[in-house]
Amino acid sequence: MAFTGKESLQTTLSHYAARIDMNQFLFVVVVYKMNVADAPTLRSLFERSDLLRQHAVRVLIIDNTPGAGGSWLALDNEVEYVALGKNGGLASAYQIAFRKAKANGCDYLVLLDQDSEVTDELIVTLGSIRNLRAEGVGIWCPRVISCGKYVSPYSVGVFTWPTYNPPSPRSGRVYGINSFSVVNVSFLENIGGFNEFYWLDCLDMWLYEAAHGAGWEVRCLDVTMQHDLSLVSGRVSLDRMKNIAFYEGCFASEYWSAARILGTVVRLCARGVKRLDGLGGVRNYGAYLHEIFKGIRVGLSRRATHGS
Repeated sequence: MAFTGKESLQTTLSHYAARIDMNQFLFVVVVYKMNVADAPTLRSLFERSDLLRQHAVRVLIIDNTPGAGGSWLALDNEVEYVALGKNGGLASAYQIAFRKAKANGCDYLVLLDQDSEVTDELIVTLGSIRNLRAEGVGIWCPRVISCGKYVSPYSVGVFTWPTYNPPSPRSGRVYGINSFSVVNVSFLENIGGFNEFYWLDCLDMWLYEAAHGAGWEVRCLDVTMQHDLSLVSGRVSLDRMKNIAFYEGCFASEYWSAARILGTVVRLCARGVKRLDGLGGVRNYGAYLHEIFKGIRVGLSRRATHGS
C-alpha cells in the first residue's frame, strides 16, 4: 500500500500505529542513492527475517535519495519503507523513526545506515538488553571496527584526541558513532528527539553528549560489529570534509571547554594536512580552515542561547 499526495506523514504514522503489534526494537536503516536490494545492511537483515521475528524486531527503511519520494509502503508485517524524495540528512530520518517507535510502543531504536553488516550475534545480544530492564541506560554502544580499526566506542581526552580502546562494559563518559547505537526511546522522549541542527555530521557526538548531560547512562554492548566508515576508508569528498569540519567545530564550541575547543581546532587542522590530497591540494586547504573557524563562531553563538 502506498501513501502519496495530500496525506501527511503524521496521518500515515497514525494509520500504521493502529495496525501493528507492540515490538521492543525498531531498526531504522537510512539509504542514500542506493537500490534497497543492494544495501549491505538490508541484505544482512532480510537473511535473518526469522531471527528478527523471534526477537520482536521491526525494520523501517528510510530512503533519502532525491527524487524517490511520495510513498510509504508496508512490505510485510515487520518491514516498512518510506521514500522522502530528498536528502534531509540523518537527523530528520531518525526523527521519523523516533515518532514511529513511540507510536508502536517500541522500547529501543537501533540506528543503521546502508553500509552496516547486521549479524546473528547482534540480534541475540539485544535480548540481553531486554532482560536487564536497565531503564536508566540511554544508549547501548557495541564495539565497531572499520578497516581493521576500532572506531566506536571511544573516550575523549582534554584536547579531544579520541581513545578507541574498547571501554569496559560499564564505562563513564564515552561516545560512539551512529551506526549500531541502540537508543532508549524513553531517553529520546526526555530530550525531545534528535537535534536537526546537526543534520548529518556530529549528530552522533551530540546524541551521546545529550545522554551524559541529561543524566542517562551510556553502556557498552558486548558484541563487535563491522562497518564501513568513510572517514576511515578515505572516501570523503571536499564538500563533505568541509561539512565535517564546520559541524565538529560548532559542536566543540557549543558544548565543550576552552581546552577542548582548542584541541578540536588543532585536531581538525591536522586532519586536513593528512588528507591534503583528498582536499584537492593546498589551494583548498584555506577553504577547509574557514569552515573550522566558522563552525567555532556559530557554536559559540548557539552556546550563548542555552541559558536563555
